[in-house]
Amino acid sequence: MSVPDVIIGWLQNDYGKLGRAGEAIAHSLVRSSAAGRVAYVEPFLPASGEPQLGARDDRGLFVFSGSGTPPTGRHEVASGVVQLAKLNDPILLNFGVAEANWWLHYEFAPVCSRTVLVAYDKLAEWDVMAPRKAVLEHVRARLIASSDMVVGLSQGSIGDVPDATYVGHGVDHHWHDPAIDSLPEPPDLAPIPRPRAIYVGALSMRFEVEAVRELAATGIEVVLIGMGPTPQLLELAATNRHVHLLGERRPEETAAYLLHCDVGIVPHTDEPFTYSMEPHKAYNYAAAGLPTVTLHTAHAPALDSFLQTTDNRAAFVEAVRDTSRRGRLSEEQIASARFLSWDRVAERMLTLT
Repeated sequence: MSVPDVIIGWLQNDYGKLGRAGEAIAHSLVRSSAAGRVAYVEPFLPASGEPQLGARDDRGLFVFSGSGTPPTGRHEVASGVVQLAKLNDPILLNFGVAEANWWLHYEFAPVCSRTVLVAYDKLAEWDVMAPRKAVLEHVRARLIASSDMVVGLSQGSIGDVPDATYVGHGVDHHWHDPAIDSLPEPPDLAPIPRPRAIYVGALSMRFEVEAVRELAATGIEVVLIGMGPTPQLLELAATNRHVHLLGERRPEETAAYLLHCDVGIVPHTDEPFTYSMEPHKAYNYAAAGLPTVTLHTAHAPALDSFLQTTDNRAAFVEAVRDTSRRGRLSEEQIASARFLSWDRVAERMLTLT
């Protein structure tokens, strides 16, 4: 029995930088016997001159990124991807509900046997997008109506789509490396006293700085790894000896930090957009053996036994303090968390199609 070729459409131009879900699924499918050839496509970047479509092979994954204004009308980009990657009646997995995803659907649907919308948030609910909320709601509705199937990486992203299927996230691929648990403590982490509460991720939005300030006031050492800290957070890190802003790290570099901390934290702001997602970082926290405390977030049901949710700053701080005293997850819990792989999610998606 033949297996399908697959095109992964991703809404941003960040391949190889942030360990995004689409990228993880793409590499899982490359390794899987459930898929044939796999291509990964990003939107075109603005540029002057004639449009260009670049292609490269990254560990068996055909990665396509373009520049300039893509041609429209004859689906030349899609035809080029299919020809260069030697795809046969591929399935489109279209990750996201942004305007770029409508272009991906329009461009690739005619050359694909089936189209699957993969949702992981409700972008229109983000307050930053308020001026474009009506447009984004329309785009999402069009994508849902035009796709053959809708799956959700979070339950909140598909709660209003009756026929959608929830698939969840997976732990990053490096957690399946047999040597992962022997990673040494990073030199910039070693001087920081215990207990350590760690956050890994974006620091520029939906981050509850006041919750971190109150947590640090208890003497818990707060370790922050990520990009784009706000001026408020920079000021806190500069003036509070219990807040340690270590900067950005590649996804595979963060494992060593997680392994040598005590509690994973997800202190988010209280807003609808946040609740439409399930933080991927919570999977990796559990894979590292970290019990987790969240503030104002939804989470995957598969992580119920690994974390504690809170809905106000006082409860968050108290839960982190209590969790830090109880110790790390058991070996059985860690094994269960690492079983929640992207490979499992990728094969489930193909089974559904």
